[in-house]
Amino acid sequence: MTISQNRLSCIFDAMNRTRIAVLGDLMLDIYISGPANRLSQEAPVPVLQVRKQETRLGGAANVMHNLMSLAPECQVSAFGVVGDDVYGQQLKQALCDDHIAIKGVLIDSSRRTTIKQRVIVSGQQVVRMDVEDTHAITGSVLEQMSELILNGIRNHQFDALIFEDYAKGLLQKDMLQSIADAARAEGIFTSLDPHPGHAMQIRNLSLMTPNRMEAFGLAGVYCSDPKDVEKDESLKLVASRVLESWNPDSLLITLGHQGMALFRKNQELLAIPTIAKEVFDVSGAGDTVIATYTLCRAAGATETEAAQIANHAAGIVVGKRGTATTNKQEIFQSF
Repeated sequence: MTISQNRLSCIFDAMNRTRIAVLGDLMLDIYISGPANRLSQEAPVPVLQVRKQETRLGGAANVMHNLMSLAPECQVSAFGVVGDDVYGQQLKQALCDDHIAIKGVLIDSSRRTTIKQRVIVSGQQVVRMDVEDTHAITGSVLEQMSELILNGIRNHQFDALIFEDYAKGLLQKDMLQSIADAARAEGIFTSLDPHPGHAMQIRNLSLMTPNRMEAFGLAGVYCSDPKDVEKDESLKLVASRVLESWNPDSLLITLGHQGMALFRKNQELLAIPTIAKEVFDVSGAGDTVIATYTLCRAAGATETEAAQIANHAAGIVVGKRGTATTNKQEIFQSF
């Protein structure tokens, strides 16, 4: 199926009128780069001559950044937790700089803000250093977070909710299920990017967007080698199990170089080949998919249209280095 330029324009215009809330694990991505042309006298290790240090929004915050890149006039509300530290301040400021509402970003003094520091030597990543606390968030912080979102739902402040789970302790089954149920009762679109190591069985979502390995993990099936999507019986079995146990309206499984596959109960599989010409970096591609699909659906696009546009968006970002985003102009050119 092809989408006309006029239809694309209508969808993107409507995107700018949407209101999206994102609940998930917030992170800062820090990139430290430069050449390393000599060895240290202290130990047999190279000495990095730092030429550049760059900070980007990561985790659930990267989903928010994707939303703003695709639809600069949409209203995005952030819901997450940071530590009482300098990185938490930087993260909140970066969200504000991106015109993202941070009323729902709460401080938990018992935790550190999650950061991922990547060291890049002459264009090649050589090490990643993570600073994080992953124990479950409890007590007043969790109660306040839940009440903020439920109030937003009751007051019709959102057109869609995105749940981003990186298993860092924020997203918990009972809270998510109550939010998902309240959103469905109000006709609000809900989407989840699940984490197989934190398999909360949240039912009746509008959308789930695991990659192939995550989908197999959620279904409890050994991840076999991929085959032609239309003939991949293992993938179809996994999809049927996830649809049965989680009961989402749609299951969009991303398949790397094979593109993606859209599964729905009692409907035929929709296989969408990738449009990526080159693949430099797949980090953050899942964030782009869930952001694009959810925006499209909130803007009135059909499931098929949303999947097609999300596939083009993913094909663009994997051709860029680092955690990247795309925009309306690039997607139009891609189509």
